[in-house]
Amino acid sequence: MVSPAGYATAGEAETADTTEQELHWGDGHHYRGGVKAGQMHGWGTHTAPDGEVYTGDFVAGTRHGRGTLTFPNGDVYEGDFRDGSMTGRGRLAWSNGDVYEGDFVDGVRQGRGVLERQSGGTYEGGFSGDQRHGRGRYRWRDGTLYKGHFAFGRQHRSGIKTSPSGEVSFETWNDGQLTATVPVAVVERCSLTLDGKPWMFNDDTCINGLAHGEGLAVALDGSAYVLDGRFILGNMVRGAIQSVELEASQ
Repeated sequence: MVSPAGYATAGEAETADTTEQELHWGDGHHYRGGVKAGQMHGWGTHTAPDGEVYTGDFVAGTRHGRGTLTFPNGDVYEGDFRDGSMTGRGRLAWSNGDVYEGDFVDGVRQGRGVLERQSGGTYEGGFSGDQRHGRGRYRWRDGTLYKGHFAFGRQHRSGIKTSPSGEVSFETWNDGQLTATVPVAVVERCSLTLDGKPWMFNDDTCINGLAHGEGLAVALDGSAYVLDGRFILGNMVRGAIQSVELEASQ
């Protein structure tokens, strides 16, 4: 937010040092805080005519640094600002009780964050353009956990769901529509171990109790899967392990 033009006197505009001032505009804007070279600078509070209130850092008339922005509808953002917009790390609490904490770019959720719904659901993972996007995990109120891919706010492609009782299933989604479900369980005739973990592989071509053939493989702990893998006597010779876990460094 850039300060309205012409609010300072010529004498104030020439002052190089930051001074504490209270300013009122004819259109209803009000500011109290630091002023330097005729612009809001330092720590201060700006109130707009519609009731929007920002308290925090200003640089050369623009919100920049750390601050709290309260919207007219009661939503509250606390966090980083850059060049006037919510950019960096922050926490946005909606008036309906939903809360998001994570990355912002130019006022929208972008990067990695956690969204807690007032209804009880919690999503953690990637965001893009203010929507869930990329790898993420969603936990329902009853404890059901889905880990997989999201696109533009909806489950998309592949993921693994674990029920409150511990039952695991591999799911395929298309733009929020569930298209296939495969229960994940031990298949004694197709033993498979990858990265030191037991996996499920199910095919009539298995030999000597070992995974042998082509198809889907899923870690029994629900942490990863392999699409269209090829296995020979318990060894993967083609395919890539796709993790559904979030990286700690993200």
